[in-house]
This record gives sequence, C-alpha cells and structure tokens, in this order.
Amino acid sequence: MNKKKHLFAEDSFFLSRRKFMAVGAAFVAALAIPIGWFTSKLERRNEYIKARSQGLYKDDSLAKKRVSHANPAVEKYYKEFGGEPLGHTSHELLHTHFVDRTKLSS
Repeated sequence: MNKKKHLFAEDSFFLSRRKFMAVGAAFVAALAIPIGWFTSKLERRNEYIKARSQGLYKDDSLAKKRVSHANPAVEKYYKEFGGEPLGHTSHELLHTHFVDRTKLSS
C-alpha cells in the first residue's frame, strides 16, 4: 500500500483560501470605516452650506436695500470723499490687489 500523503495546491501558498478571505474582509472593513466617516462629514458639511445659503437668501429677500449703490453710507462716501463710482480715488481706496503669497509659506 502506498501511504503517500497528497497535498493541495493551495497549501504551498503562505495563506490558505480561508485565511485569505478573512484577511481580505478585515482589510475591506478597515477601508469602509473611514469612507463612511468621510461621507457623513461631507453630508453634514453640505447640510450646513444649504442652511447658510437659505439664510442668506432669506436675509436678502427681507432687506430694504438690496444693492450697494443704494446704500446711504456709500452714497455719502461718494458725495463727500470718493468722487464718482469707478473713479480714480475710489478705485485706489476701495479695490484690493492680488498678491501671490503661496511662495511665502514654503
């Protein structure tokens, strides 16, 4: 009688199929937890943005003065100091200039 012991092909790998499935399931579970956390964070952020937008639209609809050039303070500024809208003095005082500061942080 031949008492030769037969080995399965998968026994030659360092992981059996069952161990591979267990490790794979643990890996997928570990990946799924941060994805769920990130999704819930993103959803809460979107809800905040929607609520903020609705509040701004509501404030805008309730406001008596809806344009800046109808603001009495702005009208007073142009009459007493700034000259005319889009004038040189107004442009120098009210408008900002872009400065690229990305290279300063590195």
